[in-house]
Amino acid sequence: MSLVICSNQDSDGAAQGNTQSVNDAFAFRNELSSTMTIPANSQVALQSVKVNVDGRVTLGRDNSRFYTYFGDIDQPENDDVTSAPVRVDLIEDGDTEVKELTKSDFSSLVQERVRQNTFHPQQKGQFKCATYLDGDKKFKGFKLTFDQDNVSTSVDATGPEQFSRLEYTNASQFSFNVSTLTRVAGAQEPNSVIFKNKPMSLAEGSKLRVNISGQGNANASGVPWSVGLSRFSNGESEKTGGGFIGPNYWDWGKDDGAACYTEQTLGFCDFAVSRNSQNELVVTNQRWNIQEGCMVETEVQYYDSDNSDFTAPGRFNLSTGTDADKYTNVELRVDGENIGAYLYHNGSSEFRKICDYDADDFATEYFKPINQACWCLHPVLGIGKRGNASTCSLRIEHFSGLEITGYDPKTKFKGGWFETMELIGGSALQQCMELEQRPWNANDGEDNYVIRTTNGSGGVDYSNVLILQEDVTGSYSPTPGANAVRSLGFEKGIIDIPVEDKESEQTFQSTTIPDLSTTQAMFVKLNNFGSKVMNAHKGNRSNIICHLPRFDNSLSTGRLHFEPNNLIYIDLDNPGPLQVNEFDISFNYVNEQYAKILTGQSIVVLYFRKKPKELM
Repeated sequence: MSLVICSNQDSDGAAQGNTQSVNDAFAFRNELSSTMTIPANSQVALQSVKVNVDGRVTLGRDNSRFYTYFGDIDQPENDDVTSAPVRVDLIEDGDTEVKELTKSDFSSLVQERVRQNTFHPQQKGQFKCATYLDGDKKFKGFKLTFDQDNVSTSVDATGPEQFSRLEYTNASQFSFNVSTLTRVAGAQEPNSVIFKNKPMSLAEGSKLRVNISGQGNANASGVPWSVGLSRFSNGESEKTGGGFIGPNYWDWGKDDGAACYTEQTLGFCDFAVSRNSQNELVVTNQRWNIQEGCMVETEVQYYDSDNSDFTAPGRFNLSTGTDADKYTNVELRVDGENIGAYLYHNGSSEFRKICDYDADDFATEYFKPINQACWCLHPVLGIGKRGNASTCSLRIEHFSGLEITGYDPKTKFKGGWFETMELIGGSALQQCMELEQRPWNANDGEDNYVIRTTNGSGGVDYSNVLILQEDVTGSYSPTPGANAVRSLGFEKGIIDIPVEDKESEQTFQSTTIPDLSTTQAMFVKLNNFGSKVMNAHKGNRSNIICHLPRFDNSLSTGRLHFEPNNLIYIDLDNPGPLQVNEFDISFNYVNEQYAKILTGQSIVVLYFRKKPKELM
């Protein structure tokens, strides 16, 4: 029997891990001045270990996932809200590497990943995560701040932002210049474009105003037209029929009653005000059709509302209706979740309400709420092919767009929630469909959902929530695999009360010092000996000789000691004597990656013995 003491250096001192050294705290070699003989059929056991854990944050699959929620928290159950939790993974799917990060690097990673998974346009690029210290400069945890950009100023919608909505639209049929869409003379197709580079601001005072009679003359020309706001759809590979592009759970051919158009000017558009080929003012949105089991174009029956300036037995006629020739502009006003539609009366210099949310109205008399599936809205313009054969146009006069660095709805995580889920596909897109099946989006008008607008700061009247462990209450679900409660330093799994609440800016702060000790199991390996050990996680043989499940001084960082209660002997699988001139030791995670959180002096004491005869 032999006791062998191995160490990477003489004492702890101030030495740090060095990946270029053969004397790292996590991987080192001890060379012998003379050869040591290990008898045939020997075994080895780990007698004790002493290491120094440097206090870095270690991230693995078991402590790196959480969810954020931005929406109504008064009654967050699924059927009552227009938002859903969004998953944040600090380690990407398929990445098996354990991350070892300083506190500062950890907070930077949290900030990066939350921003990547932020889909509300007012919040994009606004989230911050930082470490915070107490008065004695001691680390206390992390500070997570959610903020909003409450800008509602007008921005330009220029030519390069156009995108054809119809598969069969020919670019020669229209032109776009200086915020004006023009149908060329003799065009044989409807034309529609969406301006995809900037999403609509949902802050107080935001609006899209389009001239329809004047600089834009489509209405004066008697041509069908549409002005709208819509999410961007990447569904080129999943055409919904008729050449239109939209969500794969939308059906362009199944509306909720009499067709709104005899000629379809637009494809999919979340919110639209249009003139059809019968010269009628038609207002539509996309809602869930319970009977058909899909999302369909649904008419907003503004003419039935007592709060509309166009209350009448039916649709207002833009050719023969009272003062029809006086209406020169369409304006869509956005306020949080709400969209109102207005026509500008040039004679009286006032905007007249087509529809806007009123709690006394039936839900079919105003637009659906802006929900997480269409948080990022873009201006849509459409011009039909019938009517006056001369050129006709629509001109954007005001667009409250947001200038967001890197925004791109055609790239995952660069646009809105729906756009990203659609690009991912599968169960991700299923989440969008499930959200849009909720009662507030039904086409029957039975739901009495209260649309939320903006707060005192002009931002969307929503609250932020952190879901750090899987929610079993049903308040915020689904949140499978949430497990970051300890690494972020909280004592509860659902954090919905900020330490600072400035309406549009909410700050959450660790309530306990984050557990910076590794949640990843560490193992000791004896690399230059054969052993009968199988690492089934990796699917191959390994040189692991012992697992370090806990340390005996109850600490998680600093100088730690481990000594097993019972020695576990590992066969060296040596039928003959072994001549040993060095010992090659390393500390690894289960994926065989070095545990580089170790620093200073590491000591490993090994115990060799000849295998007892009764075990041979």
